[in-house]
Amino acid sequence: MNAKDNETVLVTGGAGYIGSHAVVELMEIGKKVIILDNFSNSKMNIIENIEKITEKKPIFYKADVKNISDLDEIFRSNIIDSVIHFAGLKSVNESIQKPDLYHKNNVTGTENILKCMNLYNVKKLIFSSSATVYGNPKKLPIYESHPLNPNNPYGKSKLDAENL
Repeated sequence: MNAKDNETVLVTGGAGYIGSHAVVELMEIGKKVIILDNFSNSKMNIIENIEKITEKKPIFYKADVKNISDLDEIFRSNIIDSVIHFAGLKSVNESIQKPDLYHKNNVTGTENILKCMNLYNVKKLIFSSSATVYGNPKKLPIYESHPLNPNNPYGKSKLDAENL
């Protein structure tokens, strides 16, 4: 076993659809996984299902990326090698009705994660963004070099988080 086999990965939004699948894959290749989720887009039974599938128990924190003290406690209590950041609100329609909520969750939450990563010297991050950062594409398929032009608060919040 080499050092990378013992890597600890914090997965924010780890009980969500994409996050939970990533957690299972990480655990199956021998990574130690810490899940952070506030259950705004998921349910507690997902954690139980992960345990059944992998026959291993991930470390789990019911916490919110908007709460810097929750994040600080998680980083202080664990040696974290990398972060996969899936936590975020994701409805275009809701973002139009509640743009401040989307900014606080998606941008401020990401900023809090980055602050803790910096404080605890964690250098590896995978951030899950969205194709909505491109707005209405001028052509398909969309490549990363496509002009960025989000046309809703959700897409704007993801672009702002990317820019952090």
